Amino acid sequence: METTIILAKVLGIYFIVSGVFVVTHKKTLGILLRDLFNNRAITYLIGIALVLGGGALIYRGNTGEGALAITVAILSWSVLIKGIFYVFFPEQLYKMTKSIPRSTMTLVASLIILIGIYFVFFL
Repeated sequence: METTIILAKVLGIYFIVSGVFVVTHKKTLGILLRDLFNNRAITYLIGIALVLGGGALIYRGNTGEGALAITVAILSWSVLIKGIFYVFFPEQLYKMTKSIPRSTMTLVASLIILIGIYFVFFL
């Protein structure tokens, strides 16, 4: 269970940082995503990093039982699947992210921040 808590706290830090960035830098995020998806080499490298990170999280995260272990497993698989999309379907991923309204993105980012705060400070 200790490993699951550590992984949840690491994911929580990532959620807080990325969520705060999305809320505070909406215009910059759009520019960054456009530049990222216009550079296929970097998109591929980020995808590979996500596949490796997701695989490592899956490998190390399957150690506990209960709701937290299931949540970490779902998040780990999500990271892996996101990496696969970056590698094999970057155009579709860009179209999908581009179509999300800013208000929805802010709401989702706020929820991600709250989940991150819970993981970091209350586990």
